[in-house]
Amino acid sequence: MKYLLMTCLMAMLAGMSPDAHASAKAAFEIYKKDKTHLKNKKIAHELIDGQFYFSAIPYINQYLEENNDIDAELEADIETLVVKTGTMAVLNLDEKRLESFNIPSISLILGKRLFDKEQYEKAYTVLSKIPDTHKFGIEANLIKGTIKNLQRKNVEAMNFYEQCAKKAEQQESSFSKEINKRYYTYLKETCIIRTARVKIEEHKYEEALDTYEQIDKRSYKWPYILMDKAWAHYYLKDYNRSLGLTVTYKAPLLESYFFPEAEVLMALSYYNLCLWDDALKVVDHFYEFYQPKADALKDILGQNKKSDTYFLDLYYADPKTRENLNPFIRNLITQTRKQVKFNLDLASLKAAKEELALLKRLKNKNDFTAQLEGNLDSTISFISAKINYYIKKEIFTFINEIHKHSYSMFNLKLELLSKKRDELYNAKSNAQSDRNRGSEQNVTRKKNQMFFDFNGSFWADELGDYSFGLNSQCKDQESK
Repeated sequence: MKYLLMTCLMAMLAGMSPDAHASAKAAFEIYKKDKTHLKNKKIAHELIDGQFYFSAIPYINQYLEENNDIDAELEADIETLVVKTGTMAVLNLDEKRLESFNIPSISLILGKRLFDKEQYEKAYTVLSKIPDTHKFGIEANLIKGTIKNLQRKNVEAMNFYEQCAKKAEQQESSFSKEINKRYYTYLKETCIIRTARVKIEEHKYEEALDTYEQIDKRSYKWPYILMDKAWAHYYLKDYNRSLGLTVTYKAPLLESYFFPEAEVLMALSYYNLCLWDDALKVVDHFYEFYQPKADALKDILGQNKKSDTYFLDLYYADPKTRENLNPFIRNLITQTRKQVKFNLDLASLKAAKEELALLKRLKNKNDFTAQLEGNLDSTISFISAKINYYIKKEIFTFINEIHKHSYSMFNLKLELLSKKRDELYNAKSNAQSDRNRGSEQNVTRKKNQMFFDFNGSFWADELGDYSFGLNSQCKDQESK
């Protein structure tokens, strides 16, 4: 019987490295023979050595549920799980239990959980236990900076963000593997963007714009900062530059990105240039473009609100099925797929499924492999539901955004109609529809900004740096 069980285990390990073979075999031996309180800890350690990270999670959970001691080996194992699987490594432990441990990895998990529950003071205290020199210190500084920002303590927030960006950049350059570099690039860029947003809050718009320039145009985060930059230029009363940034979203490379707020900002910019007709066209386009899409999304949410897999299945759908989807929904799924958080969760799901695939190949089962398989099934279901909920939440948030901006557009339209009425009363309406009325004399630019007039230029040369050249009609309106 023992020989058969070992044969089954070896079959499961077909195609694995020798280290994986040895680690999984050792885990099985411990499962069969060890009767001490360290059994689950030892099993988890062997599974982690064999790169069966998700399979190890339940054993770590069980050990921590029953024991208070964490030695150096276990601490290293938990850190590895956090890196490889995310903060779900000890997902089954309640907060009170997590509070009884004092190691950086668990402090990060607990701090994130408390932050998500808006228990900011408690989260800050827990995250402050993580040394700045620790590998999780960068992420801790990012969250602590956000907490201070939410508390309007911006000097402290900026210090945390700057530390975060600096240390993430150092780590980024120390790795050769692309996946490691990408993680620290993500942290660095997040901290830079948070720094710029604090500067906008403090009305330091020029400084904020300089800070945003540190984000590479190839970054997944770059399309999202265009709105921030456009608002900064708007507050600086550079409405032409603000219009140029918002119109960037119409570029073919960004066709899958939808920002209803960009339409609002575009209409406001025209309004502040006293170009009532242009502003009204944007308002009308907003309702024509976004209202049907909001209705379509509401229908999908209503039909699938109880499903834990529908929205995730859209991601995995074959090209033909995707083609049959509403184009707007298809593009919204594409936009979600480009988000870093989504991809991290998706990578975890893929890794867990790969572990399970090894178990599924077994012809003969035993109680140990059956336990591993059951645990992985539960983990995969959990991650799938989490990703599905994330996509559903993104869609729900998008619908709310449309409704919120619809209200703003309605009020703006009333104001615009009032302005148009005044023009008619004065019989001096000066509606302009000539698209060539702009002039480079109306473009403000810094010394380091190039100027393209697009005669023979590739349309993407200045992607994200467009500026309109419209002349404000406000002085004419005042004189009338």
